[in-house]
Amino acid sequence: MNPLVSYLKFWWHSKNEHGVHSPFVFNLITKCFYDRSNHSAYQQLSKNNSNSKFLVRLSAYFKFDNCFLSETIQPEFEQAFNIEQQTISFKTIEDLKNQESKISKTPSLICLDLNKVEVHSIPKILQICHKDSLILIPSIRGSKDSFNHWNQLKLRSEVSVSIDTFYWGLLFFRTEQPKEHFTIRL
Repeated sequence: MNPLVSYLKFWWHSKNEHGVHSPFVFNLITKCFYDRSNHSAYQQLSKNNSNSKFLVRLSAYFKFDNCFLSETIQPEFEQAFNIEQQTISFKTIEDLKNQESKISKTPSLICLDLNKVEVHSIPKILQICHKDSLILIPSIRGSKDSFNHWNQLKLRSEVSVSIDTFYWGLLFFRTEQPKEHFTIRL
């Protein structure tokens, strides 16, 4: 599909904070997505783009302890998260797949590049997640296959909240919240 047509369809169906009735998602949108503070970390970014700024805001909001990344995107993420001077344990997706039990119950980010991770390994990753886990998927519309995988993931029973921001997909595992999907403008 034409990228412009795809974006226009997204824009037509998307909402901002005024169309959200979930307190968790409302706070995430207003205090993270739409946080227009001039974070001091922005000046330290080697690439001063909206994706890196979004990662800085996400890191500041959730205060992750663990971060599991695909090796291809690790440098950008490490820079954005380390700027916030958090003590984050960076590991690879392979480290995560080799774990036998759930990851520690501290805030954890798992970044899945759908073009690099084998689809058959994703169910194991989902089983390891807990209510303070966030799976962040960059470029969910990067290819037709990526978007199809995104749509399959958000339907999984383990996922309680999914957010499509056109560029990023976010999956949450909050047991205290009913299953909902949100399409949010950044």
